[in-house]
Amino acid sequence: MTSDAEKLSVSPFDPSKGWHEDVQLLGIIFVVSTALLGATLHLLVISALTDAEWAALRLPTTLEAAQQLGEMLQSLSEHRTGALLLAHMSCYLYLQTFAIPGTVFFNLLGGALFGVTLGFPLCLVYNTLGSVFMFLLSRHLGRRVVTRFFPHKLDMLRRMLDIHRDEMALYMVFLRVFPFTPNWFINMASPHLAIPLGQFTLGPLIGLIPYNLLSCKAGLILRELRTRGDIIDTATTVQLIFVAAVGGLVLPRLKKHFATGPASATIPSSVKQE
Repeated sequence: MTSDAEKLSVSPFDPSKGWHEDVQLLGIIFVVSTALLGATLHLLVISALTDAEWAALRLPTTLEAAQQLGEMLQSLSEHRTGALLLAHMSCYLYLQTFAIPGTVFFNLLGGALFGVTLGFPLCLVYNTLGSVFMFLLSRHLGRRVVTRFFPHKLDMLRRMLDIHRDEMALYMVFLRVFPFTPNWFINMASPHLAIPLGQFTLGPLIGLIPYNLLSCKAGLILRELRTRGDIIDTATTVQLIFVAAVGGLVLPRLKKHFATGPASATIPSSVKQE
């Protein structure tokens, strides 16, 4: 007799049928979301920028350009905090929900605009919410799409998860810290592999803490940059040492714990790549 997990892991439908309609619906949702995001950004931010702010709003290639960008971001955060919070949240959730690369830049912006104290928890929550939104979107419209276009990756992830069903919450955190499978695919595939939403949510909420913290800190450095010596100051050095110490103690134990299963040794390189 098969277990409940095995029953849930079997796809009882033909993925060759109906996926066109799912793709069309996903496309409509994407286009509508893009239009709403564009209107929101224009209303809240773009229409209010001055010529000087537009000139400073570019990727810095020199220390002077980085200083100008930092000063502009600090000025924006002081005078348009509410609008920037809403715009930042909208962009972050949009990118994360539709698996579009670029959230790291909004982590940098979060640190630069709101500081680490506010920017870090906001980015962590947005990262988690965006992952949940993609989970829900895939659960309702993505099953046939995932099964048709990523059958090999889906099967490999299923085998990895089946080994650790008894400690699924901890394993979901492990997969975020050590991304053997891309985060976007975990978000997309989890609802079709019998992963409860609560256990799934713990993955990004806990496992992506180091990533969000360090990238927000990098954004704060950009805002406060005055000299090259400010890039790694005493406070930053202490924080990096603390993060490295915690990671050095916890992460090897976590990796060793889950490395005992055969999945860790049989994952092909095509599945590990982003």
